[in-house]
This record gives sequence, structure tokens and C-alpha cells, in this order.
Amino acid sequence: MFPFNDPSHHHQPHQLSGCEGSSELNANKIESTHNEVRQIVHRDLERERRKQMGSLFTDLRSLLPLPLVEGRRTRADIVDEAVNYIEHLRGKISELQVKRDAIKGLHLDESSDLCPSSCVVIKPYSGGLEIMISIFREQNLELSEVMRVLVEESIEIMSCASTKVKERMLHTIHTKVDDPKRIDVHELQQKLHQVCTSVSFGA
Repeated sequence: MFPFNDPSHHHQPHQLSGCEGSSELNANKIESTHNEVRQIVHRDLERERRKQMGSLFTDLRSLLPLPLVEGRRTRADIVDEAVNYIEHLRGKISELQVKRDAIKGLHLDESSDLCPSSCVVIKPYSGGLEIMISIFREQNLELSEVMRVLVEESIEIMSCASTKVKERMLHTIHTKVDDPKRIDVHELQQKLHQVCTSVSFGA
């Protein structure tokens, strides 16, 4: 006999009611809308970030000396040059602070009887020595005599600058020394002091 087919035993596919189908479609639309909104917000934020970074790099580039940024330079190049330039400025600040302190040490009250006619200060300076000589402006100091002493000590002279500080002249000499340890700073200071004190006053 053929098996009896009871319609009640057949599994009928689940059919979504109209309300359930509509709710699911609405949920999908809402999720899709949220995703689109998130993508739009992300793009806008990324665009704004790139715009801000571009503006900051432009400002940074404008603060650096032209020779450091001329030509085609990547952002990494600009950052690298900025770091080097900041280190350079720090070095210059340190040099100026040393010079300021030296000037303060050299500047004495000219009205005092204890004020020496000359003063010599020697400090380490970037692979060499910085020699600062303060004398009265009326003194006829021959810098060539100072240079002669330095040459005799095998000290290479890099630069020399003179500045008026009230009633005195401040001579700043930058030198290069292969081995600073071989220089007896105290002895060199005494030799230069003798040169300065041996000069005569002008009329």
C-alpha cells in the first residue's frame, strides 16, 4: 500500500507576516544609513586632518631659513631640517648665554680704583676656545700681538670680533684646537694678560 500522505505532516515554509517583513527592511535601511553617515563623517574628519596638517607644515616651512627648504622637499625633509635648525638655535643660545655671563664678569664699575685696565677670560667653545679680552678703549692694544701668542701655542684662529661696552672694548676670539687638553688655559691666560697690560694708553 502506498503510504498515507497526511498534509498535516508536511513542513510549510515560514512566511513572514507583512509587519515582520516591513520591520526587517526598515532595520536594514537604518543600519545602511548609519554606515553611510559614519563613512561620511570619517571622510570629513580625515579631510580636515589632512588640511590641518598641510597648514601646519606650511607654517613650519615658513619659519625655516630659505636655504633649508628651497627646492623640492618632502614633509619628512622639512621635519628633519626643523629639528636640526632647533638644535642649531639651542647652540647659539648657549653661546650667547656664555658671552653674556662673560660680559657681566668683565664689566666692572669704571669709577672703582679696583677696576683693572685689562681682563682676559678663556672658555671652551665648540672644539676650541673662546677668548674674551676687555680693555679700556684708550688702550692701544695691538691684536696682532694677541694673535702671535695664539700662533705660538699652535692655536688656530677662526674669528675675531670687537664690541664697545661702555668705556671698554671687548675683543672676542674664537679658536680651534685639535687637542684642548694640551692647552694650559691658566698659562695662556697669563700670557695674554701680560700682552694687554704692556700696552700704553692713547693721548
